[in-house]
Amino acid sequence: MVFALLTTLVGFACAVHLPNVVRPGTYFAIKSSAKAPQGWVKYSTPSPHQVITLRIALQQPNFHKLEEELLEISNPANPRWTEHLTKEQVEKLAAPHPTSLLLVDEYLASNGVDMSSVQRSPAKDWLIIDVTVAQAERLLNTEYAVFKHVQSGSEIVRAPSYSLPLYLHDHVDIVQPTDYFGSVHAMVSGVRVEKHTSRISDAVLASPNISLSQIKDLYGVTGYFPPMIPTSKYALTGYLEQYANLADLKQFYALYLPPAVNRTLKVELINGAINSQNASEAGVEANIDVQLGGGISYPIQNIFYSTYGRGQNTNPNISYHDNGNEPYDVFLLTLLKKKNHELPQTISTSYGEHETEVPFSYARRVCSLYAQLGSRGISVLHSSGDGGSDGCTNPNVFVPIFPASCPYVTAVGGTFRIPEIAAPFSGGGFSNYFQRPSYQSLAVLSYLRKLGKTYHGFFNASGRGFPDVSAQSAHVEIVWIRRVVAASGTSVSSPIFGAIIALLNNALMADGRRPLGFLNPWLYSLEDGILNDITAGSNPGCGSNGFNATVGWDPVTGLGTPYLCRLLEALGLEGNRLSA
Repeated sequence: MVFALLTTLVGFACAVHLPNVVRPGTYFAIKSSAKAPQGWVKYSTPSPHQVITLRIALQQPNFHKLEEELLEISNPANPRWTEHLTKEQVEKLAAPHPTSLLLVDEYLASNGVDMSSVQRSPAKDWLIIDVTVAQAERLLNTEYAVFKHVQSGSEIVRAPSYSLPLYLHDHVDIVQPTDYFGSVHAMVSGVRVEKHTSRISDAVLASPNISLSQIKDLYGVTGYFPPMIPTSKYALTGYLEQYANLADLKQFYALYLPPAVNRTLKVELINGAINSQNASEAGVEANIDVQLGGGISYPIQNIFYSTYGRGQNTNPNISYHDNGNEPYDVFLLTLLKKKNHELPQTISTSYGEHETEVPFSYARRVCSLYAQLGSRGISVLHSSGDGGSDGCTNPNVFVPIFPASCPYVTAVGGTFRIPEIAAPFSGGGFSNYFQRPSYQSLAVLSYLRKLGKTYHGFFNASGRGFPDVSAQSAHVEIVWIRRVVAASGTSVSSPIFGAIIALLNNALMADGRRPLGFLNPWLYSLEDGILNDITAGSNPGCGSNGFNATVGWDPVTGLGTPYLCRLLEALGLEGNRLSA
């Protein structure tokens, strides 16, 4: 099968025209303008002396070539399958034109920016500078304000509209923090301790708890002994000051996986994050990730990447690097600085937000960072969200979840019960930002033919469909604040499916082969019966019945849930390495 180039990322697919540039001075034109998202209100004016960190992304004239490379090396029908790119190859394809670097540097220097303090990404496509609010307002011909979230009380400094000199528009892609407010959520629908405290449906509430051993039985992991590969790594991510509590992790292993009780979790702190081990600050999301991801992937080395960010500091006396709520690019740029051997082969993330809350330019640019990771051989999974088919922000439009809607990540939906059916909260649908990639065209078009005119106008029928796959997501037992609780949400399913992928990548490496990298073209090429096809259930939302699970791909459970031995055999690996 030949995979066509995605037409989604329009800004990357078109080479930037760079004529002899005339620098006309200060003629500004609006680069981006948006309204503050629902729930955010202008609250006050920041001090002009407050320090903020601007991140400037430059246009990438050769990015279409990186897309072409990625789709070739991730296509199992291509002779180059899994021939991942090196760090240097990716950086060359992601780099801006030298003229862009020259013009932007000149503009910053002419406005008083200390160029010796400018940080640059390895590809030089991102510039990071610390400036005062007054400097930022002058650079962007805008006014910053302190916005307050009416529910949480969080305060951030933003400028929903900003401008640049017209001659820079073909060279600068985005500048943040400006119009992206960030409403990142952990995808936890509920936690059951002694009483129901969740937002999930009565059907899910009535379902029994499920343990680690039951999940391993269900997905064919029980009795499988992974070969020990020192370079094999599986990473879980944390945002929003979610701390993975090591005492809870040790107790979880003592209860459910005694051989792992002395296992070490590597924690890497990003962007000023801390590693609090206070019991009262244990993060239920972080605990879900490291306990379930670690329990299924054992004994593969686990890494917990904790990225700080919860809104701009409004204290003018504090100088700091960015701690704003734009965690994706900060985290991804940190990873892309690493050499290939330093990177994990598999990453699971259980956070997301409505596409409507993310400016298209920012979403597109973050999606490009995921493409760069995939090109370097990293399998990236994201939970698909817990709002079913609709985020309830508009009664006539289904609202997709980002980054699950990015075509360069593998989105994981949710199931529950045994035998499995679709979890009613499983996020799924069709992107309004990204077009349907060719690797899923046959599967998605088959579903759309069955759907007919149902929900006509409620979703973008030509958009990227998600989720891609699914896993158990309701009432799965973990340890939180020293007690066993049952957690629900696609925050549960993503680390579970990610652990299966980590086992596959580990087995490939043990066999002297390269890891899978970007998963989706391979997943959509699998023969029927390799994944467990989920054909019952739906994901209702905000007065609608939502989409239904059916034979083949559907926007509730994707292609289905994993079964390890069949996946190993599909890769030509030994699928029966089981205990007697």
